[in-house]
Amino acid sequence: MRGLSFLAEGELFAVDVAYVQKVARRLAVTPVQAAPDVVIGLSNIKGRVITVLDLAALLGRGGNREAAPFVNAIIFKPPTAGADQMGLRINVPGGLVELDEIHPLPSEENEKGLISGIAEADHVLYRVIDASSIIRRFFESGAGPAELEK
Repeated sequence: MRGLSFLAEGELFAVDVAYVQKVARRLAVTPVQAAPDVVIGLSNIKGRVITVLDLAALLGRGGNREAAPFVNAIIFKPPTAGADQMGLRINVPGGLVELDEIHPLPSEENEKGLISGIAEADHVLYRVIDASSIIRRFFESGAGPAELEK
């Protein structure tokens, strides 16, 4: 699998590039008062509203809604034309990596079903984000960000 590597919450992650629309650097984010804990805020990219999510909160690690006014984020492709868009706040974007076989995690370590497993590229281990699960929960649930907290 070809993945996009990134650093978030002090760990190395990768996500399948097939789900990535772009990496946004210094994305302006506006906090939303009544939003679920997983939502950092909203941003606008070329007239499209993007919901920016906190990866740590998605994984059940608490997270930090006290976002800086600008963040780095991976923006996912919408599942259909005209659908809402979402992204994940990251600390540092990496580059493209060719991931070897993805080794699944035991269910108790699979952090809310959002980690596909562990994979290696160039002798470095990455936790592989299950982008399809995040997208399915966000876009197809009809409940939006609140569904992500389940």
